[in-house]
Amino acid sequence: MAAPSILFALFFASGFAGLMYELLWVRVLALVYGNTAHATATTLAVVFLGMSVGQYAAGRRAARSANPLRIYAALEGLAAAAATAYFAVIPLARALLPPLVARLGNDGLAATAVRAGLGAGALLPMWVCIGATLPVMAQALVRRAGELAPAFALLYAVQTIGGALGAVTAGFWLPAVIGFQRTYLLAIAVSATVAALAYLASGISATRQLQTDTAMPITPPRRAAAIAGARRTAAAIACLSGFAALAIEVLWTDMFAQALHNSVYSFAAILVTFLVSIGIGGALARSLARRSPARPLQPLVVLLALSGIAVALSPFIFNWMTDGLRLYASGEGWRGYVRATFGCAAAVMLAPGVLLGTIFPYTVRMATGSERGAGAVIGELATWNTIGGVAGSLIAGFLLLPWLGLWGSLRATALLYLAGAMIVAAGAGGRSARALVLVPALGAILLFTVLDPTGLPRVSLRPGEELLSVRESASGTVAVTQTDGVLELRLNGHYVVGGNGAITNDRRQAELPMLLYPQPRSVLFLGLGTGITAGAALFHPVERVTVAEIVPDVTAAAQEFFAPFANGVFTDPRAHIVAGDARMVLLADPQRYDVIVGDLFVPWHAGTGSLYTREQFQAVRDRLTADGVFAQWLPLYQLSWREFAVIAHTMLEVFPLVTVWRGDFSATEPIVGLVAYRTARPLDLDAVVANVRRRQNGEGYSAPRAHALALLFYAGNLTAAHQLVSDAPINTDDRPVIEYTAPATAMEVVAGQTEWLTGLALGRFWAQLAEAMPPAEDPYLADVSPAEREDIYAGRMLDDAAILRAAGDEPQARHAFDEFTRRVPPDIAAAFGQ
Repeated sequence: MAAPSILFALFFASGFAGLMYELLWVRVLALVYGNTAHATATTLAVVFLGMSVGQYAAGRRAARSANPLRIYAALEGLAAAAATAYFAVIPLARALLPPLVARLGNDGLAATAVRAGLGAGALLPMWVCIGATLPVMAQALVRRAGELAPAFALLYAVQTIGGALGAVTAGFWLPAVIGFQRTYLLAIAVSATVAALAYLASGISATRQLQTDTAMPITPPRRAAAIAGARRTAAAIACLSGFAALAIEVLWTDMFAQALHNSVYSFAAILVTFLVSIGIGGALARSLARRSPARPLQPLVVLLALSGIAVALSPFIFNWMTDGLRLYASGEGWRGYVRATFGCAAAVMLAPGVLLGTIFPYTVRMATGSERGAGAVIGELATWNTIGGVAGSLIAGFLLLPWLGLWGSLRATALLYLAGAMIVAAGAGGRSARALVLVPALGAILLFTVLDPTGLPRVSLRPGEELLSVRESASGTVAVTQTDGVLELRLNGHYVVGGNGAITNDRRQAELPMLLYPQPRSVLFLGLGTGITAGAALFHPVERVTVAEIVPDVTAAAQEFFAPFANGVFTDPRAHIVAGDARMVLLADPQRYDVIVGDLFVPWHAGTGSLYTREQFQAVRDRLTADGVFAQWLPLYQLSWREFAVIAHTMLEVFPLVTVWRGDFSATEPIVGLVAYRTARPLDLDAVVANVRRRQNGEGYSAPRAHALALLFYAGNLTAAHQLVSDAPINTDDRPVIEYTAPATAMEVVAGQTEWLTGLALGRFWAQLAEAMPPAEDPYLADVSPAEREDIYAGRMLDDAAILRAAGDEPQARHAFDEFTRRVPPDIAAAFGQ
C-alpha cells in the first residue's frame, strides 16, 4: 500500500482544487444567471447535491474494490475532464437563455428552473466525481476497523485545510494576477496531477491490497441491533451537523456584511477562517476518536452543547469587536485592514468553528464495528452530512433570515445544537451519560436570558438617526432611517442606496442622458435605489420605463417609504420593475432602449465589479437602439484616479464616443456620468430644447435656458482625450481589476495613503481634460456656437468655486463664482446661488 503520507498529500491537493472550483463556479454562474443570492444558493445546492450522489454511490462500491486508489485516480481524472465545462457554460447560456427567458419572463419559477437546469447540467458530473473521492480515499487508507475514525478525522482535516488554501488562492490573490480562467486552469492542472500521482501510487497498492482484508470484521449477531442503532444515530448527527454548520456559515456571512466592506477579500477572509477552524476541529476529532471512552456518546453530548453555547456567544463577540456594528476599518492601510479582518473573523468564528468541525468526523467513531468497509461507512455519513448542508444553507438564507432575522436565526441554530445534545444524552446508556442532559439544558436557559441576542442592534445608527424599518433576507439587510426628516435607504448597514435629501440631483441622473437623445421613448435603469431617479423619466412622454433591481427588499422598502418622491414609478403603467441582476436583464431582454442608465454602483462591493466590465458594457451596447445613449454614473467619492481610469478606458474599448458630465457641483461627494453613444455624433442642442419643452411643465423654457441646463454639466470629450486613461488596464469578467483594487483603495484612503477623486484631485482632472481637448476644439461640440460654449466654462467655474471653498481658499472661490454668474442668465445664477 502507498504510504499514508502520500495519500494525505494527494487529498490535501484535492481539497485545494475543490474549493477553487467551487468559488470560481459560483462566480461564473452568477455572471450568467444573475449575481443574486438565489443564484449563489442554487449553485451551491447543485454542488452539494452532486457531492452527496457521488459519496453515496462510491461508498456502496468502494469496499468491493481490490485497488480503491486506482478508482480514486480515475475519479480525479474524470473531475478534471468534467471541469472543462466551465469554459462552455457562458457561450452556451448566452445562446440559450435569452430566448427562453424572453418567453418565460425574467423572474418567476420557470426562469429560475431554466437557469438551475443549465447550471446543474454543467456542474453535476464534476461534483459527483469530487464527492466520490472521499469514501474511495477512506477505503484506500483504512484497512482495519479501529483505524477508521482517527484516519477519517485526519483525512477530513487535511482536505479542509487544503480547501482553505484554495480559498486564499482563488479569493485573495490569483484572479487579480492571472485572471479567473487561468486560475481555473491551474485547478484543473492540480486535479490532473493528483490523478496521475494517484495512479502511479495505485501500482504499489495493487500488489499489497490483495493480501489485506478489505472489509471490516464480521459482527456477532447479538450486537447487530446495537450497531444498527449507533449507525442511525451517527447518520442523524452527521445530517444535523451539516445542516447547522452550513446554516451558521450563511448567517455569519450575513453578520459580517453588516460591519465589513463587503468585498471579495472580506468574504474570502470569512470563508478561510471558517475552513481553518473546521479543519482544526477535524484534527481534534482524531484525538477524541483515539482516546474516546467505551461510551462515545458522552463526548458527543459535550461537543453539541458547547457548540450551541459558542454559536450563541458569537453575536455578542461580534457586536463587541465592531463596537455596535460600526464599519470595520483600519488606519494602517490595506494590509492592516486584512489583518484586522482576519483578527475579527478569528475572534468570532475560531472557537465555535473548531467545535462545529469536530462533530461530523467524530460521528464516524459511533459507526465503527460493523462488517461494512470504510468507504461504505464514510460514504453514508458524508451523504447525510452533505444533504444536511444543502438544507441548512437554503433554509437559513431563504426562510430563517426573513422569518426570524439574523439574531433570531443564530439563536435558533444554537438551540438546534442544544436540542441535539439533549436527545443524544437522553438516549445514552448509564446515569452519568443521562446526567449530561443538564449541560445543554443550562445552555438553553442561558440562551433565553443573558445570551438572548435579540436586544443587539440590527443596524448601526448615527447620532440623532431613527430606524424606521428593517428587512432581512439572503440578499442582505435593508434598512430605512430618518434624520431631521430626511429619509435614507441602506443595504447591509453602511451602503447608502439613496435618500430624499438630494432629489434634484437624483432626478438629473435620469433626465440629463434623456435630454441628449431625440425624443426618447424607452428607458432602462440598471438599479432602482429609492426609485427617485427612475421616476424622473416619467416626467417625459416616454412609452416604456424598465427598472432592474437585484435586491427584492430594496424594491419593497422604496415603495413603502419613497413612493411620494418617485413620481409614480411604482404605479404608472409605463413603468415596470424587474427583479433581477442587471447583467441578466440585459442578456435576456429582447427589447432595445433609446436610453440606458447605470446606477451608482459601490465599486468595492463583491460582484459589483462585473457591472463595470467590458462584457457588461458590450451587453448594454447591444440593447441600445442605433442612436442610443448610455450613462454610467460614478461615485467619485468612492473611486481613486486608478479605478476611474480603468472604468473610463474600458468604456472607450466598447463605445465609439464617451463624454464626461457632472452630476452635481459637490467638492466632497461628486458624481460624474460617463455618457456613451452607440453611434458617434455631435451634441444636438435642438434635441435638448425639444426634450426640455416636452417635459412636464417645461413648455416655458427658452432655448438659452435649456442649453444652459445641459451645457453647465458638460465636462469634456473623453474619446478625444483618451490618452489620459489609455495606460489603465481593461476591466473584464476574467480580470475584474475594479473588484480587486477598489477595496484596497478604500483602506488606503482611510490611512491617508491615497485620495478619492474629489476636491483638488477632481479639479486637477478637470484641468487635464480641458487641456487635452479644449471645448473650442471639441468635435462633440461642433454644432455648439462659441457663445453657447460659455455655459461650459461657467459650469467649470461653478465647480471650481465649490472645490476651492472646500479647500479653504475663500477669495479664489468667490472669484470663480463671480465668473460663473457673469456668464449665465440671472435665473440660472440664482438657482445655484451660494
